Amino acid sequence: MVTLILLSHSPKVVEGVRDLALEMAPGAAIVPVGGSAAGTLGSDYDRVFAALEAAASQGEALVLADMGSAKMTGEMAREALPSELQERVFLCDAALVEGGLAAAVAIAGGCGAKAVIDSLEDYILDK
Repeated sequence: MVTLILLSHSPKVVEGVRDLALEMAPGAAIVPVGGSAAGTLGSDYDRVFAALEAAASQGEALVLADMGSAKMTGEMAREALPSELQERVFLCDAALVEGGLAAAVAIAGGCGAKAVIDSLEDYILDK
């Protein structure tokens, strides 16, 4: 099972992407992690780490982030996981909204993380 983890500085952004993606792919596992623990704008390492750890413990995790420090937080959290869990966490540079929707559809269709990443080629930001 692949869990899509959406990272943003804004809780509203990732919650909105999750809600839209679930309309298109109701069976997808999607975890939005946005903002600080206090609910303000920001990036919360502990919340990101917990989401990655939980998803990787159950299967694979595919992480999409909106920009800079949200992506960096995802990378740092992945690196802090035990190696057996790190192998199950995949960071992808796809656009958060478009990539998130496409990833959710692929996940709901039963694709593994690597196949989902391959399907996101058109949404990769840094080619």
